Amino acid sequence: MREIITRAQQAGVLRADWVLEDIAFITWAHTRIVEATGTLAPDAWRRHLAFVFDGLRASAAHPLPVPPITEQQLMNALGAGSEPS
Repeated sequence: MREIITRAQQAGVLRADWVLEDIAFITWAHTRIVEATGTLAPDAWRRHLAFVFDGLRASAAHPLPVPPITEQQLMNALGAGSEPS
């Protein structure tokens, strides 16, 4: 996946500051939307995902307020890593 991200960034279609660990944020947000709208508006997730994809385009990029989380921070957030000492 990192190779795909790098190739997309080199091609100028994916914002340069996006990293693999950012996928967790998209997944977490998306699953909550699917849970909340699944029976009421089963296709609402498609609109959300379209907004997300538009925001990932290099042409839509603006400076971000904080750096990405690290791989270890992501693993800790997912409950798969050990707490740093």
